[in-house]
Amino acid sequence: MATIERTWTHFPGRPYPQEELSAYLPSWLSGPKLALAQQLFRRSGVASRNLVAPPEELVRLGRSFSAKNDRYRAEIREICGNIARSILEGTTHEERRSIDMLVTASCTGFQIPAMDAELVAALGLRPTIRRVNLTQHGCSAGAAGVGLAHEWLAANSDKRALVVCAELCSLTFQMEDTTEENLVSAAIFGDGAAAVLLSGDKAAGRQSASGPKVRIRNTYREIFDGTEHFMGFEVNDAGLKIKLSRDVVPFCKDKLGAVLARACDKWCLPSPVALTLGAVHPGGRRILEVLEDDVGLPTSVTRTSWDCLSQHGNLSSATVLVTLDRLLADRDKLEPGTFGLLSAFGPGFCAELGLLEVV
Repeated sequence: MATIERTWTHFPGRPYPQEELSAYLPSWLSGPKLALAQQLFRRSGVASRNLVAPPEELVRLGRSFSAKNDRYRAEIREICGNIARSILEGTTHEERRSIDMLVTASCTGFQIPAMDAELVAALGLRPTIRRVNLTQHGCSAGAAGVGLAHEWLAANSDKRALVVCAELCSLTFQMEDTTEENLVSAAIFGDGAAAVLLSGDKAAGRQSASGPKVRIRNTYREIFDGTEHFMGFEVNDAGLKIKLSRDVVPFCKDKLGAVLARACDKWCLPSPVALTLGAVHPGGRRILEVLEDDVGLPTSVTRTSWDCLSQHGNLSSATVLVTLDRLLADRDKLEPGTFGLLSAFGPGFCAELGLLEVV
């Protein structure tokens, strides 16, 4: 099993209150679409979120894919530097040399080599490290990365794994796109990054943080037939065009209860009610409501998700790691012997789930 040793977060740019962002909507929309966007912003559950680019830049026509991606690469380089400095301050040389796997995720821009190359250099990681880059997993990549790290550490229990996610959702915004799915996207997505360090059971130099520990006990995943259209990106001359289908919420209402029941069966838990804490990716207000009202997750499981959605919005792959960071911030309040859920949903359509255990 993998123990979660530390987490780090970074929010680039500056935080913008939702009301301030709403004030720019008349510069983009008019008529019924403006009224719909204003309603979506009000009902989003988002109070503020960080953006790397000021709104007046985002609502300017003619921004090319090339220009957006150049900005993405520059910002990712700075984010990697900030995350690396935090990791260097919070870990020992011995811990970093035992990192044998680096999983990175970012779906909001494109670069080769990926940001893992910068992190390896900045952190002084071993040149023989195993690198895995998740791009097309979208919002589920953070949970998928933690799951991969857990499974890797089960076979390499004397090692560590580092998972880093960084997303600049604001740079994918297309003013030319006034579809309802882009209005929803504009209302909820923000920019941010997060990292988590996990260790195997026999990793040397493990530093016990005060309070109980949280570990990944098991994982579960499913991909669903006929759902490829639910979410993702299309590429056009202006960049990455968001795809968000109306079918997502009805599907979740109808199917997610059974998915979680199958996961609990694999994990030898009687039902989702046995889960009492969580790091759940807040895809949006309606998804969290479905998880509570239709799937039956206790509100204690979604608490960190509502907090993250309110303060930072949806950060794509990084969001689940931010909720995990918030969960560990209250480590002293966690009760040994309790179980929790780590989860995210993403393109495919797919579910990536993990069983958390407090020890």
